[in-house]
Order: sequence, then structure tokens, then C-alpha cells
Amino acid sequence: MRIVIIEDEYFIADDLAVEIRRSGHQPIGPFAELSPAFHAAASAAIDAALLDVDLHGRASFEFADLLLNKSIPFLIYTGYSREVIPSRICPVRG
Repeated sequence: MRIVIIEDEYFIADDLAVEIRRSGHQPIGPFAELSPAFHAAASAAIDAALLDVDLHGRASFEFADLLLNKSIPFLIYTGYSREVIPSRICPVRG
């Protein structure tokens, strides 16, 4: 699987990439900003994604929307509460 990593903390991003490789999959990125992530999504096949919510003060929800539109599964991980995530991205609450 080709898994996009969107994470702005270097050590977290590196750990995720290492674990993806260790699991026999291919990391794409990591990306600390959305612009290069969108470029990669336009030019590479993506099977899944890991998204941090906050990238230096900018939310990654635009990229989540792209993934939803393409029916690509993704996991959002964050220290923020679930209420921060728009219901269009995380419709199940509770």
C-alpha cells in the first residue's frame, strides 16, 4: 500500500514512515504542508493516508475532503477533541 503521511512534527513523521516501511508498505511524504501533499496526490496512486489535524496552524481538512471525494481511506490523529473535526469528515460522534 502507498500511504500518505501529513505531519508537521519531524520525529512523529519519521516514526510513521519507518513503521509504514517496516510493515511492508510505501510511505508517501511525509508532508508538513498541504501544497506538496496535493501535488503528490495528483501525480501518485494513494491507497490510504494518515493526517495530523494541525499543520503549523493550518487544518488538514482540505486534504481529507480530497480523500473522501476519491474514496481513499484515511486516519486522522490529533490531540484535539473530536469536536474540532468537521462533521463532513467525521460524521459519527459519541
